[in-house]
Amino acid sequence: MENKKSFQVFHTDTDAILDLNQFTEADFESASSDEKESMVQMHKSVSYWQDAWRRFRKNYVSMGALFVFILILLFSFLGPVFVEYSYEEQYRSAQKLGPMQYSETEQMVQKIIADGADAVYATSLKAGSLSAIKKGNWYFTWDKKTYAFTVEKTIEKATLVLDADGEVPVYLGKDKDWEDGAFEEITPVETTDTPAEDAQELVLSTKIFPHVFGTDSQGRDLLARCMYGSRVSIIIGIVAALIVLVIGALYGSISGFAGGTVDFIMMRIVDLIYSVPDVLIVLLLQVVLKAPLQAWFDSTKNPLINALGTLGVGIVSIFITFALLYWVGMARIIRGQVLQLKEQEYVTAATVLGASSTRIIRRHLLPNCVGQLIIQTCLQIPSAIFLESFLSYLGLGVSAPMASLGSLCSDAKETFLLFPYRLLFPAILLSLIVLTLNLVGDGLRDALDPRLKH
Repeated sequence: MENKKSFQVFHTDTDAILDLNQFTEADFESASSDEKESMVQMHKSVSYWQDAWRRFRKNYVSMGALFVFILILLFSFLGPVFVEYSYEEQYRSAQKLGPMQYSETEQMVQKIIADGADAVYATSLKAGSLSAIKKGNWYFTWDKKTYAFTVEKTIEKATLVLDADGEVPVYLGKDKDWEDGAFEEITPVETTDTPAEDAQELVLSTKIFPHVFGTDSQGRDLLARCMYGSRVSIIIGIVAALIVLVIGALYGSISGFAGGTVDFIMMRIVDLIYSVPDVLIVLLLQVVLKAPLQAWFDSTKNPLINALGTLGVGIVSIFITFALLYWVGMARIIRGQVLQLKEQEYVTAATVLGASSTRIIRRHLLPNCVGQLIIQTCLQIPSAIFLESFLSYLGLGVSAPMASLGSLCSDAKETFLLFPYRLLFPAILLSLIVLTLNLVGDGLRDALDPRLKH
């Protein structure tokens, strides 16, 4: 009698008993090709950057920060196109206005337009210290028709009104005669269709653009200044970060690839630079470089150098400081990456094939450090913006009338108790820029670091 052993398996999850004697030999036959194919789960091949973007999108905090930063970029670079004011223009009749407030002259022009006038030219609404229609020949164009006239004597604080369908199509009024919603006295203006050869053009307005953020004590629109200030701060942060990227990546890759004595000496130089106080260097550079840099800016005709000159000697000294000091952190990180990568087989193969050290660094090592390069660059931008804002707050940053967020905060600190909005708007913008860039940098670090894949 054949003895059969009974095999039983207990399933721990369900306490069910599986009897192996119930299976036949056919149950253990190899699977066919069709059966194997049916069990294969096909996944679409994705590149490194596609995979990083997929994981970055899952980080909702970083995606939200990126969206806010894009809005700030649109506000800074496209916003001035839709605002009628410039960051440097001073409107004497609109000093110390609160958010969405209008000056007396602006209220007067709004009332004239609301009463049916087609367009208005008010000297008090023009930028600068001149507030008069001077003696001479003038003209303006409206609805494809030219109106030319002559002013016999200079009229201070005058308002020219066009009412094409009125009994008096064009008339002049003085701001001092405005009372109870009308001019007490008006002067009709005789016009012709042909302007004189020396006639100057007037540009009439059909509406008054509001001062959304208010104005400062000099009558400059705060919305326009915040837009330009954000633009300047972001550009300075990006340029400084690129300087750090180039110098730090090259220095760190050379140090890590060379190794030995060269690496030791280069890293001791990095340790020495770490001990130098950066603010002290900026102050010293301000003293030493101010005169020669200003003379260079005044004498050159290069548009790029002239653009730097408009930012001021302080900003150039900040760029020099970043080139001298702030690349050391980037250099250390890239050196650590290169020390790991240079032991890889593809680097050994390139060396055996006779590739030069420059080619190996440029074609094999730095491209494989691109994740760390992007991460550190993104995190360096808010650091540069904060340093520029701090120095501008101390009066060592951009030169007037150019504005940055730091200089706007500095201008507002003395009148903070009376006009808190002057400090709050640039401070909130600065905080949002630094915060969003830090959050985006954190998200990129999580997305681009292969050790954090899951």
